[in-house]
Amino acid sequence: MTENQVKNTLIHMDNHTIRTFFAIDLPALTSEQIENKLLYFKNSTLRNIKWASSNSMHITIKFIGEFNLDHQSSIQKDLRSHLGNFGEIKLSFGETGVFPNSRNPRIVWLSLNDHGQLIRLAQVVDLITSNYGYLKEKRKFSPHLTIGRVKNNASSRDKELLVQKIANNESMDIKPFITNKLSFKKSSLTPQGPIYSTLFIIPL
Repeated sequence: MTENQVKNTLIHMDNHTIRTFFAIDLPALTSEQIENKLLYFKNSTLRNIKWASSNSMHITIKFIGEFNLDHQSSIQKDLRSHLGNFGEIKLSFGETGVFPNSRNPRIVWLSLNDHGQLIRLAQVVDLITSNYGYLKEKRKFSPHLTIGRVKNNASSRDKELLVQKIANNESMDIKPFITNKLSFKKSSLTPQGPIYSTLFIIPL
């Protein structure tokens, strides 16, 4: 795609775009296992924290944001070409932590062990999507699974209790899993939270 073609398509994005991202979906059994482990947090005195449900769990590979639907078939074709022999990805979860820090936690996450394949996958996706005018990632890719979000009205005590709970239960002991596909997903924002739907899947 030439530079002029990219500029011309981006001019019309506002009228023909959707909010999207690339992700690895978790196997149903893995998501259910994590949700069951979250009962440790849900049954405590923690308040004002929204925990992930099993049907929405995913590992974000690249957040696109506003995506021009005219690019969908071409990007899908390019990804199939570059990732056709990528191979299955073996993953396991590590410790529980928070972003950005323990003094002001906003996101609760599970780290991923042996995530070199995920980093390589993110690099390929980043490169291909940049050919269509989507910005390359400036920050180093940090693979993780978001399992909770701290609400804006959470008190300092809420945050302190959360950090204490995590310190007492850093590892959830989730069974390793294998995936062989990359999903391109639409995110529809609603008052009840985002609703995700899969637009296409790239076999690995």
